[in-house]
Amino acid sequence: MKIGMLKQEIIKQYIATLKEDNELDYIFPLLLKQMGYRILLTPKQSKGQSQYGRDVVAAKNVDGVDTLFLFELKGFSAKDVTDRTLSARDGIIESLNASKNTKYRDASILGLSKCPRKYVFVHNGYAEANALLTLNDYVEENFPEGSFDRWDLDKLTTLFSEYLFDETLMTDEESYRLFKKVLVLLDGEGNNFKDIVSLIDLQIQKIDGKKKEGRRAVINLFATLRLIASMVYFYSKDCNNLLPAKFCIDTILVKTWAWILKGEKEKKAAIIKHFYSLVLLQVQIYEEYVNKILSVARLNKSMYGFESSDTEYIFYPLRCFDFLKDLTYFFFLTESIGRPTQKEIRNRLDTLRLVIEKNPACTMPLLDTHSIPIQMAFLYIYDRSKGNEEDVHFLGKYMMDVVINMTKRYQDKEMWPEMTGNRLALARSLYAKDDDYCCESSLLLTVIFELIAYLNIPQLYTPFKKTVEESGVNLQIAFPITDEFDIEQTLFEHRLYDEMAVQTDIKLPDTLDGFHKNYSKKYSSIAYRTDIAGFEFMRVLAHKHYETDLFPDFLGRAYCVD
Repeated sequence: MKIGMLKQEIIKQYIATLKEDNELDYIFPLLLKQMGYRILLTPKQSKGQSQYGRDVVAAKNVDGVDTLFLFELKGFSAKDVTDRTLSARDGIIESLNASKNTKYRDASILGLSKCPRKYVFVHNGYAEANALLTLNDYVEENFPEGSFDRWDLDKLTTLFSEYLFDETLMTDEESYRLFKKVLVLLDGEGNNFKDIVSLIDLQIQKIDGKKKEGRRAVINLFATLRLIASMVYFYSKDCNNLLPAKFCIDTILVKTWAWILKGEKEKKAAIIKHFYSLVLLQVQIYEEYVNKILSVARLNKSMYGFESSDTEYIFYPLRCFDFLKDLTYFFFLTESIGRPTQKEIRNRLDTLRLVIEKNPACTMPLLDTHSIPIQMAFLYIYDRSKGNEEDVHFLGKYMMDVVINMTKRYQDKEMWPEMTGNRLALARSLYAKDDDYCCESSLLLTVIFELIAYLNIPQLYTPFKKTVEESGVNLQIAFPITDEFDIEQTLFEHRLYDEMAVQTDIKLPDTLDGFHKNYSKKYSSIAYRTDIAGFEFMRVLAHKHYETDLFPDFLGRAYCVD
């Protein structure tokens, strides 16, 4: 298939999947702006008010005459012109009647009342033959000749191709190749989503390669990224597997934020507005994903795959920690864009506790990087519990179960959690320790001692310290190297390796009281531009996404000294 034809097909598929609310009505005004229209009213501006059959109002000079355009949008289940959509409540005819019979007023625009009106029905579908005849008859009877137009899927595809996606995803062969490969292999077994990363990197490289970054290029970049995320999302839903969509939007957000930080664009309102639209898409994807998994995870051992009991010794904990990480991040994310009530926070705390209680594998860390979800869940519960005794008691039991399970596994197999995050080596160690399985050092174990100290549980500290010391494992702490690297920007680009320094041979004080008095980490907190911009949750996402070890002050300033 030639590039031009493939371009049209991809755009058509994308547009056809858009719902009216928050999707079609989001991107359609962008199209109109590129076509030279002056936008007077958008669906967002009229949210919660009667729209009188006009989702978007715009003005444009046509043949020397200022003309007012009233656009009515229909998408999703109402995208096709059928007998049902014509006559339904709030359907096509009812909406067009409202638009025709209600005057649009704006006293701030001189001469608006004298401007000729043009009514445009926009739908990302097609018209059935009989229904189209009915619509045409209705238009002929109710609208002056030349005052009505209809933009269907084919028309929208042509317009989007010409005006909005002409400089982005739709122009180079490598993007086409990657995009088609992503969609074809979306639900393939063993897909590591490398093509998604390559596709996103390519779009950002395009704008980075421009000598001058214009407003048009920025709009096109964000429209393209939204298109990629949306297409992967819709195809993921068709496959009944939302993991690719979740990975895709996560990758887009961290990569785009790295680009924003690199160009010092975090204070530019227009850029942040575009970025925020991607955040809202992430909320939508995560909400669907989390609710889907929660319907199962609330039940006793429900994330356990009973068909393969032996391998589930490994896969069950991995599955649990992955979801625990996603669930906790979802709570951080949504709290950043809206203030939940105390009742809502209580429900979230109860949900986290229930997932952990019903899935004991949440207390069986097999990878050293499981320190990330453990700390995320601990921080969320600890901070928001505000000293609630039941919550603190739960965290104490959680730590006790983690310690017991790690201790038992070491005593049985001489294996602490795998240090490097090597899941293949972990899988090969189901029955006996694999040669590539590394557990001679640990960051996770150090973290667990810190959490025990947070909760002040001496009866847990002492015996666990004895077991750890007798095993000879090297306790470590990881620090970002802030004097050589732009850590904040790099955090969003890739997993940190060379940018991290490791303090080894950590010696634990004999008693928990001694730990409180003598244990410390020499570390100064970073003044994050990300936080100032109001996107603190993005740092949590970066650590979660790349599995970069959390920085020493993640749990607060405790144990950190400048």
